[in-house]
Amino acid sequence: MECILEIKLGLSDAIALGALILAGLSALYARWSLNEAKKANKISLLSYRKEVYDAFFELKMHMIIKAEFAELGEVSKFYYPSKNAKFYFSSALAQDIEMYYEACLGIANPNRNYGRIPKEEYVETEIRLSSKIDNDITKLLHPYNNKDKP
Repeated sequence: MECILEIKLGLSDAIALGALILAGLSALYARWSLNEAKKANKISLLSYRKEVYDAFFELKMHMIIKAEFAELGEVSKFYYPSKNAKFYFSSALAQDIEMYYEACLGIANPNRNYGRIPKEEYVETEIRLSSKIDNDITKLLHPYNNKDKP
């Protein structure tokens, strides 16, 4: 018993088949493009996070070296990174970064709060938050902690 399968395609059928193949290839290319765009966004986000971390680390080192004699000019350099943190980190981490900056500012310029908050409280906050923030940002920046490695 012989089975002969004969398929006859007309011109319109061939064009439809070609269009189907092109649509499939286009979908594959779109998926690949999406994955590449996600990787690029992740790299960009890491870059901005690293900038905030570098500024934080510089302030942290200043606070370690100068302690209660921190210089207002050095602390003030962290103003913009502390404000930009809300765009690149979770709200909880961004709030910790802002509190850290406020504590450092309170240490460097105790007259700014007119004595409402004792300097010791700022020192305790700075010490408590410095290692927490450092650990949290380091975890985010470490490539093995990110599921989609750039």
